[in-house]
Amino acid sequence: MTAASPGAAPAPPRVLFLGSGYAGHRTRYLNLKGHSREDPRIRPTYCCVSGWIEGGAIERLPLAPASLKGRARAVLQAAPLAGFPRPDVIWTGVHEVVTPYLWAQLGPLRRPLVLDLDWTLEQQEQLAPVYFGREPKRGRRLGMARLLEQALWRSVSLFTPWSQWAADSLRRQGIPDERIAVLPPGVDLERWRPPPERRSGDDGPLRLLFVGGDFVRKGGDILLDVFQRRFADRCTLDVVTRDDVPVVPGVQVQRSAPNSALLQELYGRADLFVMPTRAECFGIATVEAMASGLPAIVGDVGGARDIVTHGETGWLIEPTHDALGAALERALAVRDQLPIMGQRARGVAEQRFDGKRNDRIIVDLLVDQAARGRRPQITD
Repeated sequence: MTAASPGAAPAPPRVLFLGSGYAGHRTRYLNLKGHSREDPRIRPTYCCVSGWIEGGAIERLPLAPASLKGRARAVLQAAPLAGFPRPDVIWTGVHEVVTPYLWAQLGPLRRPLVLDLDWTLEQQEQLAPVYFGREPKRGRRLGMARLLEQALWRSVSLFTPWSQWAADSLRRQGIPDERIAVLPPGVDLERWRPPPERRSGDDGPLRLLFVGGDFVRKGGDILLDVFQRRFADRCTLDVVTRDDVPVVPGVQVQRSAPNSALLQELYGRADLFVMPTRAECFGIATVEAMASGLPAIVGDVGGARDIVTHGETGWLIEPTHDALGAALERALAVRDQLPIMGQRARGVAEQRFDGKRNDRIIVDLLVDQAARGRRPQITD
């Protein structure tokens, strides 16, 4: 084994991308993978934590609850965190499974770690009744969870929260600004774009679109009830979800994978995106809608204010029947202005949510972190 020649240009850093296979995080990881895999500045390795392999040995264990099996599978899938040879820098959006591998961040094994997150434990517990259907953790359970989070945070070189909402929670807990780079997940602006011709604002019923896998948490039940009671004679509604939805006249329910042609078509023919979500960290579907030239009505929760500007690119509302009904009435009253609001929304998407540009920034940050943490290279 010999040291690299003095003065030789260092090889591109080895980057481990450890992403999540869950919901919007999966979209974030897949987009980042697509945008970074050919970047000559890095040597990437990609690993996705799904938490489940159909028919796997862990999944077939008798008696063990599914939640425990899913946790065990996720931890095993995250094993590259402790792999050899060590990467030069690590990016991950799966903070839940990093903790068992914190020993690999000790001493000479330590590598710069960039943590991508859309919320903190503080915020998770505030939203727990809606997200998880349970009471917030208290007492010893909360204390232990905080200790684990703090242990993880001590190993993090840079945080890339998706929104100012998440960044503010980090700051409240003592993370300095120099370790925070707010960077929202973007979308492919070539894929998600307004149709060549969008119909005029007063042509027939107003076409509403809802996209959300978790139908009730995203406020789909509120929208369905308000639509049926007050707007079925003036609007149509397309619903994209994985959940079962009651049959309602004027409502078309679709199943669609992320980034599908069907989803693009639905965004293209809608007039207004509506998601009165009860709990949300960051609405990637809302970003897709805005990139597609749609104004949006969304619940004013989580990072929504980083996405929608109230009265300009849509409306931020309380996730209630009355608030949604009032917002839809307002949209109908100014429907000739909806295409203009949609144009503004597209402009915001181009400024803030260009996926290729934002993912290049992530690579910029990773290269910088690798350079800060680079150790003498050993070659054969």
